[in-house]
Amino acid sequence: MVSTGLGPRQVQAINSNVQFGRSSRRAVWVEARHGGRRPPPREVQARGPVKLKEYTNSDGVEHLGSALGGTSTIPYRPFPGPPPESDNAPPLRILPIGGLGEIGMNCMMAGVRDRYIVIDAGLMFPDFSDLGMQKILPDTSFLHQWRDRIEALVITHGHEDHIGALPWVVPALDPSTPIYASSFVMKLIKRRLTEYSLFDESRFKVFDMRVPFQAGPFEIEAVRVTHSIPDCCGLIMRSEEGTIVHTGDWKIDETPLDGQHFDRAMFDALGKEKVSLFMSDSTNVLSPGRTASEAVVHDAIVNKVMGHAGKGRVIVTQFASNLARLNGVRTAAEASGRKICFVGASLHVYLEAAWQDGRAPIDPKDLIAPEQLKDYDPNQVLIVTTGSQAEPRAQLSMAAREASHTLKILPEDLILYSAKVIPGNEPRVARMLNSLAAQGARVIQGRGENLHTSGHAYQEELKEVLRYVKPQHFLPVHGEYAFLTEHAALAQEQAGVKHCSVIKNGQLLAVGERRNRNTVSSGSAAIAEAKVLGDAKLLNFYNDGSKGTGTDKEMGLTERTTMAFEGVVVVAVDVVRDGAGPFSQTVQGKVRVTTRGMWTDQGRLQRELHEGITNLVARMPVDASLASVERVVVEGVTKLCRQFNQRRPEVICVAHEHDPRLAHIPTVSARRRADDDGSAQGATPAAGRGRGAAMGSRRSRDDEGQAQVYGSGEDPSSSRRGRPAGGAPKPWERASRSPASNDAAAESGAGGESFESQPQPQPAAGAGAGAGSKTRELIEARKRAAAARQSPQSTASMGLAYEEEPASPPPAAPKAGRKGRKPASPPPLQVVPEEVMRKRRAANPRDNADARAADPDHAAYD
Repeated sequence: MVSTGLGPRQVQAINSNVQFGRSSRRAVWVEARHGGRRPPPREVQARGPVKLKEYTNSDGVEHLGSALGGTSTIPYRPFPGPPPESDNAPPLRILPIGGLGEIGMNCMMAGVRDRYIVIDAGLMFPDFSDLGMQKILPDTSFLHQWRDRIEALVITHGHEDHIGALPWVVPALDPSTPIYASSFVMKLIKRRLTEYSLFDESRFKVFDMRVPFQAGPFEIEAVRVTHSIPDCCGLIMRSEEGTIVHTGDWKIDETPLDGQHFDRAMFDALGKEKVSLFMSDSTNVLSPGRTASEAVVHDAIVNKVMGHAGKGRVIVTQFASNLARLNGVRTAAEASGRKICFVGASLHVYLEAAWQDGRAPIDPKDLIAPEQLKDYDPNQVLIVTTGSQAEPRAQLSMAAREASHTLKILPEDLILYSAKVIPGNEPRVARMLNSLAAQGARVIQGRGENLHTSGHAYQEELKEVLRYVKPQHFLPVHGEYAFLTEHAALAQEQAGVKHCSVIKNGQLLAVGERRNRNTVSSGSAAIAEAKVLGDAKLLNFYNDGSKGTGTDKEMGLTERTTMAFEGVVVVAVDVVRDGAGPFSQTVQGKVRVTTRGMWTDQGRLQRELHEGITNLVARMPVDASLASVERVVVEGVTKLCRQFNQRRPEVICVAHEHDPRLAHIPTVSARRRADDDGSAQGATPAAGRGRGAAMGSRRSRDDEGQAQVYGSGEDPSSSRRGRPAGGAPKPWERASRSPASNDAAAESGAGGESFESQPQPQPAAGAGAGAGSKTRELIEARKRAAAARQSPQSTASMGLAYEEEPASPPPAAPKAGRKGRKPASPPPLQVVPEEVMRKRRAANPRDNADARAADPDHAAYD
């Protein structure tokens, strides 16, 4: 036995801490080696900031998919409102592309008559119903279609719901359209568009606060607002027709940690102008009072960290873009003697942009790398990580599942949840926090802890700004539809705004400047009212996190949902056409059934499906096309699954030919039916307007499925020998495909179709004597062709050998099929030289009994 040099109590302490994990066991061993005390901390040199990897997600085009339109699923859509030449409506126009009636995807067109700018280009994150999707994008195809009316793009701040769709919006605009943003936001935009190979230095322009610049029909002046990300602004858009003010996302922070105060003076000055239209953020309109300052959160973080001194690590999770929150983290780390470590790439992205813009709250050089965490005493570490919304690939979420190689949860960890749970994420966030607590960490969250404050204004702030601006018209934006209506009511009832509008995405609102705020919009003053001029039929685009971008139909969202909730059935059908001889009226099917995501009752579902599909295929005619087989099988499986367990799964059927040599049967039969229909039409000119003619030109469902064989939409009745489509074929033009019958047809001057092989065409009701003579002529031609085929002279002249076929009894009268359609006749037999047949029999075990017996796999042919 190897001695460890440890006493019994030390060994007992080690064994009692085995459940803490490898890191805790290592710490206990280290303590034991130093007499039960923790060793003095080592001095470790911080490695500085993590070097961010440069990614190339696209070459500038391949990520677009159908986002620019030009496909059959994205139709042309007229621009709403009257045409420019007859436009007498109010001149100021607002057309929201996204962001109204929803949270996120903020994108709006604002203009004067037919000249517009675009404000913001944001995305929206999907919920659980959009399976497999990572981003929801505004209708960039509409922007691309009307790009000649768009003269600029202006960004208010750098959140994803305002800049996330730029890789799709920028290509949708004209290449000469300028893009404006503040300094910090432009750093974020540059990094994002560089990944998509879309950044052009000459096209992107930086503006400063309170410095006017010309963009399209407006002279725009940016005004400072406070939010949960640096360098946010509202927009004052002045034109000859009136002034529009857009706040962007905002709140009033009385004590901002970055020193950038809400510009009350500018908003107060706007009240002395005639603001024709005011648009304001509605996200927190249901919350009474005022938002708390970031200074309150700063103090709460410092107190929580100091209270955990000497007890282990502290982990703070927050939104990566909230750089003001990092001021509290820095202060707490300095006060407690801890080193800060960022775990999560997005944290480094925002910090790098802030450092380049001179507004970073932490020097990147003071950070320690995640790989250095194991070298530090837990009491010396303060970790900031992503994953507050339990995103599957975020570090905190992975640590909760014990799947992160960077962040391992220890029992003595304190986790400060410094974020708000976004609506819809509650279940997965609760699961993540429960998992963290189950690993021994202590989680602190809740409004009473003051660990988070919103970046959107509450009711008192909303009313304050409305009273500053005193707008003639008010349009609430940014929020669910219920939020918009409540904000409009708040403006009218408590802020003294008389004229409010609530619209939806795609509705074009026209507003005119009022001469005074008490003007009643009626009669000759109609131009001063706000009214909806039209509605654009907008689409949403979806991106799967890579290069797949398209509409909900193109991305298969309905099929994804069906497969997720109802299951999948995959059926493979091997269609056997020669199982009962060359003149069989039905086919046989070898069926294989596979199910996924369904309750099968220990295989009973598969057995019932197999039996039902086999019976369905056995009732189909021998000349049924593969498309018709697949259609019948899909319909049958859907009914069987609904009867079995009230499920409607996604059914996929693939039918293929058992013997490829018989694959021509459906094509020949469809062509022959078309020829028969054409003959019936040509033989009944007098009754061509009657029911018989209509029946002759009607095509069955099977024929429609087989029409794809002819490629470019050509009617199957058109001859490959050059006969015009739709013309009635003559009896002597329908020669057999066998050499002998062709020869006989040449000698007799008649067609080569066998009389026994096909039912006789019946003249339509009301046909005259001419129709009867043509029918008799056709019958006689077929009889002569049959006699010529059986003549030994014609076969001898060709040097071929034929087997004598026994005389077959006269065919029975055909039974009427569905809707009175005659059953299809079997295809003509091809004459094959005897030498060729002998070689085939010798090589093919199917036709050679001796070879089949000698073949070890002969059972596969039985």
